Amino acid sequence: MRLDSLIRSEPFKATFRVLCVFLVLYSIASWALIKSVETTLREDLQALIRVETELLKQIYRDEGTTGLVSAIDTLGKQSRSTDRVYGLFDERNLNLTGPISAQPDFIGFGTRDLSVLTGGRIAGLFVLQVDHFDALTVIVGRNGDMIAHARKRLLFGLVSFGILLGAATLTLGLWAARRSQVRLNDMEAALRDISTGQLDRRLPVGSKNDQFDRVSARMNANLAQLERLVSSVKTTASAIAHDLKTPLSHAQIAMHQAADAVTANELASSKIADALAETDRLNTLFETILRLSSIQNAKDRRNFCNVSLWDVTDNAISFLAPMAEENGQTLKLCGVEAQIDADPDMIQQAVINLVQNAVVHAGTGASIDAVIASDTDAVSLIIKDTGPGILEVSKETILEPFARGASDRGTPGHGLGLAIVRAISELHDAQISLDNTSTGFEVSLRFPILKNS
Repeated sequence: MRLDSLIRSEPFKATFRVLCVFLVLYSIASWALIKSVETTLREDLQALIRVETELLKQIYRDEGTTGLVSAIDTLGKQSRSTDRVYGLFDERNLNLTGPISAQPDFIGFGTRDLSVLTGGRIAGLFVLQVDHFDALTVIVGRNGDMIAHARKRLLFGLVSFGILLGAATLTLGLWAARRSQVRLNDMEAALRDISTGQLDRRLPVGSKNDQFDRVSARMNANLAQLERLVSSVKTTASAIAHDLKTPLSHAQIAMHQAADAVTANELASSKIADALAETDRLNTLFETILRLSSIQNAKDRRNFCNVSLWDVTDNAISFLAPMAEENGQTLKLCGVEAQIDADPDMIQQAVINLVQNAVVHAGTGASIDAVIASDTDAVSLIIKDTGPGILEVSKETILEPFARGASDRGTPGHGLGLAIVRAISELHDAQISLDNTSTGFEVSLRFPILKNS
């Protein structure tokens, strides 16, 4: 992986920006630390000088000028000239003792290059205190180079640490950029395969549940939905072509037969009626397809309101009761009253489709029960019958448009009833499930419970 591509990557740019901000703040903090250390060391030196000055003042009070000169000579011999320095001047600015030959131009504390005050005999920056003992001027100094050395060592340490930290941060940024780039390359490769038609391809999902994993998982869910929709479109197109072919052929044959009857001076009304019946069948098919399409493309919920699932189901059972009686079947509603947030017309259509599906396929003499149940999480509508059920392999495809079981080939319809139910359930965030039971077959719709209900 090329270095320039890693440097241009967003993770590395973000790392670099953070590093720049940190280095600015680090520089400000380092400058403040150095100044604080310098101030502390200078104050410590001044404290030592102040103690020595007070000691010399006490000697002057006790022993006079002679004792003060003797004390300064003794201190000068005991100390190295590069470490401490003393000076004593009389009222005529004549040097009485000490290596300092010229008085500083200040009273109190100050920092001076001692080579100027000693004629070059002692060099270096010294922290000096100049004080008057009556007519005498006393100078006490300490070498201030230790402050400069401390500043240099502290500055070197801080700069070295900053460089090390910066290098480590940039290395970490490059590592993060490379890791992210590898993940992005894998995602790009998967998307490229998908764009070429490999709809079963999925983005890699790791085990860390980071942002890449979450995005990949979400995209995989969308890709699965896309694959299902594309497959459904292909299946639907093929099924539409197949379902249109039969009535069109029948209508064409009927029209030819009607034309032959007219040629032979025979009545063609029955043949024309057959052709019209086939065109009516085509019209019904198109209306159902358009209905399914409009439900699948519905986006807003402006028609949603509180709907009594009990009333909707009761209406569906009342509507289909005559059909069930012809088949010797019993229809029964039980359970609890429950409210759902739904489009009333769509829910009515879904319930009618479910109950009608049970009436058509459960068989003669079957018992069909509609059960409404409610818990803390959802409201469920269960349509169960004592019919033969469906093959397990059909459970994956029976909800697709135009999908029909092997035993349904002789029954009327186009296989769109359960597809419409699934489209309506998806629009209402409901879960649909189909199960063979020990006594027959059941379909359930599980709706989210109403908030504040």
